[in-house]
Amino acid sequence: MDPIKFGEDLARKADLAHSLSTQKFSWPTLSGQSLVFMAMGSSAFAAQSMVTRLLACGGDATSTLSSNPTPPQSGAHKTLIGISASGNSVETNAAFDAATGYREKIWLTNSAERGSHTVAMHAGIESGGVASLTYLATHIALLRLFESLGCITGLEKTIESAAVAIADIYVSKETWLPELINHITSPAGSYFIAPADRLCNAQQSSLMMREAPRLPSVACETGDWSHIDVYLTKTLDYRAILFPGSKWEDQLFKWTQERGSQVLTIGFDHPQATSSLRYKNDSDPLVRLLAETTYAEILSQHLWVTA
Repeated sequence: MDPIKFGEDLARKADLAHSLSTQKFSWPTLSGQSLVFMAMGSSAFAAQSMVTRLLACGGDATSTLSSNPTPPQSGAHKTLIGISASGNSVETNAAFDAATGYREKIWLTNSAERGSHTVAMHAGIESGGVASLTYLATHIALLRLFESLGCITGLEKTIESAAVAIADIYVSKETWLPELINHITSPAGSYFIAPADRLCNAQQSSLMMREAPRLPSVACETGDWSHIDVYLTKTLDYRAILFPGSKWEDQLFKWTQERGSQVLTIGFDHPQATSSLRYKNDSDPLVRLLAETTYAEILSQHLWVTA
C-alpha cells in the first residue's frame, strides 16, 4: 500500500468512470436464475447492495461472506458469483473453488481469470493498493448485470453523470477538505451513515478511514441508527457524516439535536445539519452510489500522507 500512489489512483477515478460508461461486461444470460454472491470486504459491501436492488426488482438473490462456515445451499437453478477485485482474497478463492452443485460459477475480478467464466472489471492498475477504483468498477459491473436482467435503463448516461460528479468532488477538494477534516476531529473517530440500499458506501467510507490513516470509524444504516449508534451520542464527541435517501433522517436529527452531536451531510441540505457538502448531479440515487465515497477516499488519502 502506498499513499502517494493512492492519490494518483484517485486523480484518475473520474476518467475511469467515463471510460466504464461504455464498457461491455461479459455477463452471460442469467434471467430467471437464483444468484448467490460471495465476497469479502469492499466486494462484499457492493454485493449486498446489488442483492438489495435485485430483490426490489423481483429477482432471487442472496449474498454471503466467503468466510461464512454455513454458506447458502447450492442448486442446479443457482449461479454463484464470486467477487475478488485483486483476485487475492484467500477466503473467496477457497470458497469459490470448493463450491459445487451450481448451474454456473462466475468470477468477477480485476485480476486473472478463474474457473470457466470470468467477468473482468476493467479498472486498470490500482497502484495504491487501496480498493477505490475497483470498488467503483465492481458497482458498475454489477449495475450492468442489473441492466441485463431488465431492472434498469439509461445506465450509460447515469455513469457519465457520476463521472462528472466525481470530477467535481476531486477538483473542489481544497475547498471542502478543511471543513471535513475539522468535522471528524474527535478522539471518538468518525461515523458514516447511509440508507439501506447504499449502506455499502457508509461501510466503504469507514473502511477508508481504517485502512489508510488507521483511524477509528464506524458505519451504520440510517433507520437502524436509532437502534444502534444513538446511544453513543450521550457519551462521545459524536461526529457523523450522513448520506441522503432515507425517510428516517429526521428521526436521526431529532436525537443529534437534543444531544448536541454534529452531523455533516453529503449530497443534500438539512436545516439541522452542522454543515453540508454538495456536488454535481447529487440528486440522482445511482450517481450517489458511484460518487459519494470519493469524499472519504480523498479525506483518508490526505490524512494518510500528512500523518
